[in-house]
Amino acid sequence: MKNWQYFLGCLALSAGIWLIHNLSHMQTDVITVSVLAESNIPGRAAFSSDAVSMTARCKASGFRLIYLGRKKDAITVRFDPDDLTHEEGDYFSIGSAQLYRYVNDIFGAGSSVESFLFEKVRFRFIRELNKMVPVNVVSSTTFRPQYMQNGDIGIQPDSVLVYGPADVLANITAINTRSIEKSDIKGSLHGEVALVAPDGVRLSDNTVSWTMDVSRYVELNAELPVSGRNVPAGTGFSIYPNRVNVVFRCVFPIISDPTVSAVCYVDYREFAKSLTGKCIIHCDNLPKGVISYSVQPEVAECVEKL
Repeated sequence: MKNWQYFLGCLALSAGIWLIHNLSHMQTDVITVSVLAESNIPGRAAFSSDAVSMTARCKASGFRLIYLGRKKDAITVRFDPDDLTHEEGDYFSIGSAQLYRYVNDIFGAGSSVESFLFEKVRFRFIRELNKMVPVNVVSSTTFRPQYMQNGDIGIQPDSVLVYGPADVLANITAINTRSIEKSDIKGSLHGEVALVAPDGVRLSDNTVSWTMDVSRYVELNAELPVSGRNVPAGTGFSIYPNRVNVVFRCVFPIISDPTVSAVCYVDYREFAKSLTGKCIIHCDNLPKGVISYSVQPEVAECVEKL
């Protein structure tokens, strides 16, 4: 009796090992799965309103095929909006040729498809109320001595679609990034930062890419004369002070000396619109390599002599 029990135990163990061995190997079968589409189509819902069935001759491990054959819940697959073709109304389609790049998302890692048993499938993405707003960069940065930011932080994309109820959208004029916090900066930087979505809305993009152009600089000081520009012929135009101190911040090493070519001036057309005779002193004819400049004083007292 014990010999029979031992024999049956060995037989069951052998059958189990044989079954596991076979199911671990790649096999081919016709599989049907239910797919819910996710995408980022402008002006449309993030998910399709219903799932569609996809049938394919699929090659995968026996375990995977059994799992897919028994799975009842829909599989959510994110599709590139460029792969979806608008047909009519709320319907968008994707052809079997494009679906091959989503095989692992649909049938699982390690699976392959010999053929899809259809030409295309259609998903319904309903319209959603939305509004395009700019992205506002929030940052907190400090620089190593003699280094500075050259221009604004660049972002891509610089605006996003916000989806939500009309009363919520009406109060949204921009979307902020999370704070970009960097210290002791001594060179150009780039990265990705998340966007802060207000409660009750969805964004077309959850992150943006950013770039910060940073330059090493040197400061050059010069005392320059201030001239009048666009002054009508025959008009006496006096400017006080007629000389100002200008500090130039230039890329290191210096490409060209701005103290030689820069011109400071007051625009008579701004004076004509002024009620007080005080005008901003401008500086132009700046050579390449000048990052910024400051003028002291910034404002001149102007008098017209008739």
